[in-house]
Amino acid sequence: IDINKEGEITLDGQVINADMQQMPNTHMHSIIIDGRSHDVRLSEGEGVYVVQVGGQIYEVVVEDERTRRLAGLKGGPGLSGEAILKAPMPGVVIEVPVEAGQEVEQGDIVIVLESMKMQNEFKAPRAGTVHMVYVAAGDKVDQNQTMITIT
Repeated sequence: IDINKEGEITLDGQVINADMQQMPNTHMHSIIIDGRSHDVRLSEGEGVYVVQVGGQIYEVVVEDERTRRLAGLKGGPGLSGEAILKAPMPGVVIEVPVEAGQEVEQGDIVIVLESMKMQNEFKAPRAGTVHMVYVAAGDKVDQNQTMITIT
């Protein structure tokens, strides 16, 4: 997604007509995309925006032009590449053996979730740093709920 100085949005090479208005004294926004209205909740986290649309939660990392250019000079992908570990099924968190800021290797156990009377170990999909932990032992989670992000 690219947003230019005039606020024009381009997604996968196609220009999208969009307008957004914040509802007074809330984190709620009304976004009109190609004539259709959507209610969206936006909140700013540490280096990310948490966007809730229609019951789904997304984390968005905003990369400005300067950051993108610097990443290109370093040969790296910039701020992209965040791994988001979501619950594949409803359950109860049994253990979270990691914490924010901790380095993990691919395959390290980062969450133990009990579902349907079985304990499931969830492993880091790649090496990196645990950016944020959204759950704790004893928490109930829904399917597709974000549990951990790794950068």
